[in-house]
Amino acid sequence: MGTVIAALLAGCGDDNTGTSATEASTGNTSTGAQTTTAAPTTDTPTTDTPTTDATTTDGSGTGTGTDATTDLTTSGPTTDTTDATTGPPPAVCGDGAVGGDEECDDGNQDDTDTCTTGCKTAICGDSLIILGVEECDDGNQDDTDACTNACKNAICGDAIVGPGEMCDDGNMVDTDMCTAACAPASCGDTILEEGVEECDDGNPDDTDACLSTCLNAKCGDMAIQAGVEECDDGNMVDDDACTNMCKTPKCGDMIKQMGEDCDDGNMVNDDACSNMCKAAKCGDMIKQMGEDCDDGNMVDTDACLTTCKAAKCGDGKVQAGVEECDDGNMVDNDACSNTCKTAQKFIFVSSMMYTGNLGGLVGADAKCQMLAQAASLPGTYMAWLSDATGSPSTRMTKATVPYVRPDGMKVANNWTDLTDNSLIIAVNMTETKGAVPIGNTSCAGGGFKTVWTNTTPAGLQNNAALSCTNWTSTNNGSAWGKADDAATTWTQWCTGGLCSWNSPIYCVQQ
Repeated sequence: MGTVIAALLAGCGDDNTGTSATEASTGNTSTGAQTTTAAPTTDTPTTDTPTTDATTTDGSGTGTGTDATTDLTTSGPTTDTTDATTGPPPAVCGDGAVGGDEECDDGNQDDTDTCTTGCKTAICGDSLIILGVEECDDGNQDDTDACTNACKNAICGDAIVGPGEMCDDGNMVDTDMCTAACAPASCGDTILEEGVEECDDGNPDDTDACLSTCLNAKCGDMAIQAGVEECDDGNMVDDDACTNMCKTPKCGDMIKQMGEDCDDGNMVNDDACSNMCKAAKCGDMIKQMGEDCDDGNMVDTDACLTTCKAAKCGDGKVQAGVEECDDGNMVDNDACSNTCKTAQKFIFVSSMMYTGNLGGLVGADAKCQMLAQAASLPGTYMAWLSDATGSPSTRMTKATVPYVRPDGMKVANNWTDLTDNSLIIAVNMTETKGAVPIGNTSCAGGGFKTVWTNTTPAGLQNNAALSCTNWTSTNNGSAWGKADDAATTWTQWCTGGLCSWNSPIYCVQQ
């Protein structure tokens, strides 16, 4: 055994002579062995202690081999090995073992799993997409771009306002402030916003059921709903140009408008409100309940009085062509009988004065009739005039009843008495019971109540040449009577003169 150890030690001798080695082998000095081991021995840094120990031990014969072995294994070789391998080996990413500053090592080069190729634990924001975990990873912390901070693709409804979105309330409800398209709810988007909009038809048409303000169309909103409303003035006033039902006002709608007397909602004409929405009244040509008639005029001498009562004897109104008189009573022995026949005839002087151009006898008769009617005197009247065409005796009805003035005073008892050269009293009164005007003739110096006549007391023509050319001219001359006389001069007083002068005429009821 000592021989083996000596041989091992010979290769790493710690002196420059090689003596110990030779001695350990042969027990004596060997020049050849020394020469062989000199070079390696010289290079070894640990020469003194092992060589000395080996030589001494072997030379004394006291167990040198054992000491040499022990020294070799504990002092020389062991110390050299420890110095060369100090510390753990360096980590290698991808070897499957986590070492050094590695956070993980899954032994592969896949960057899409939970351990990156840099042996770091994959996280959101590292620009690497973990399959099955992340939808995206843009490596930033901007939550408003296409990839959120949770590494999810930005979508409407994720409660994050992302690209192309104007709002995002985190839900897909279309009826709140933010629609399911992530746009702010607005009138006209066809989406009904609860609690804010009443309707939303997506158009700006104000004539349909939904206004451009997204409010339901209704009467009073100032927008006319086609096919539903006739008008809309924006108020709830019922008697203006548009009712509060948004209807154009009209007679019969039961709404009294300005300009209407009434409106009873019907087209019945004979009730209190006509179908022209006028209050029923006499003279409106509509026979109402309670009216006998309604001829639309205020004439009291026709068949329908101004009170809308049918004319009748005893109503105090003389019905032309039917009644001779009507004194408003049924007394038979007064001036007007109870059959409305006159028990007397009126005679008066015209309140108007005329030239000799009276329009002929017909024109003069018309003047008398007009004045009598205006004064509400009954009957038919003719002028007391004579010319070549006629005279009172040839034209007039010869009454058998008295002739009286408008004040009821008797002038003559009958025709015979009227034409017997004198009167009971002078006519001397107009149709209105007024004073007779003074004519402007120069008879007897003028200033008298002259009356055109050219008629004798008997009712005959006085002179054909004195009738102002049959009462149609202001030329030539005439003959007059004197109104305030009761003798023959009442009708035949003055002749000559001029037809251009002015005088009244006598009028006699027939």
